[in-house]
Amino acid sequence: MKEDSVRSVERAFAVLKCFTLDDSRLNLTSISEAIGLPVTTTLRITGTLVSLGILKRDDRTYSLGNEIYLMGAVARAHFRPQQVAFPYMKDLRDETKEAVSLYGMENEFRVCYEHVPSLLTMRCVVRVGDRFPLWAGAGGKVLLAYAGNEVVGREAAKLKKITDSTFTDREKFLAELAAIRTRDYAISRGEREDGILSLAIPIFDRDKRASLCLSIAGPSTRFNDEKVSELIPRIQEMCTRISQQIYLV
Repeated sequence: MKEDSVRSVERAFAVLKCFTLDDSRLNLTSISEAIGLPVTTTLRITGTLVSLGILKRDDRTYSLGNEIYLMGAVARAHFRPQQVAFPYMKDLRDETKEAVSLYGMENEFRVCYEHVPSLLTMRCVVRVGDRFPLWAGAGGKVLLAYAGNEVVGREAAKLKKITDSTFTDREKFLAELAAIRTRDYAISRGEREDGILSLAIPIFDRDKRASLCLSIAGPSTRFNDEKVSELIPRIQEMCTRISQQIYLV
């Protein structure tokens, strides 16, 4: 009976994870296919979530309900990393005019927890809540570099070409992660998106794990290697101060 209850919770959470900023409204078939359960089972789950106000049903589509909005507002208000990091991120953005993001690792993804957009017209666009692969881009690599061997092995098995600069060779990728651990920063030159150069610095917890990172990104035509090199010491110092405030290290 206890196992059935746990499974029900897992299935309900799987339904909620189907909704993203790009897919905010889904029909029953789409949800059923996404979670790998029969339509009849999915209908029972969504029906319960609708009755609790967690989902909202309009005609034949579903969206997140008011209860999720309220819970999200509470979670965001009490999530310390954003509160601590945001002033530093804004200062860095104002100084460089480039986009600055705070990322964390959730399961198999790099997730954007906070973002301060570039002040320039041509810019790197990221939204809070966006999820990206851990194996592509500076932010993903710097989070993965300090993860356990099991996680690294899992992600290294997923390597595939996104752009001409994406790592696809396992040995070269593992060597890149080792280099990141030596220098405590990662750089991506168009690995996930052509023409974008990004720098990511880990934010370490008490156990030297990089559960968060700060990333700055912009078009490589103006945000080049010279500018990145100048910023590395400053952002590393900034991440140390953020770490001290979040983790009290």
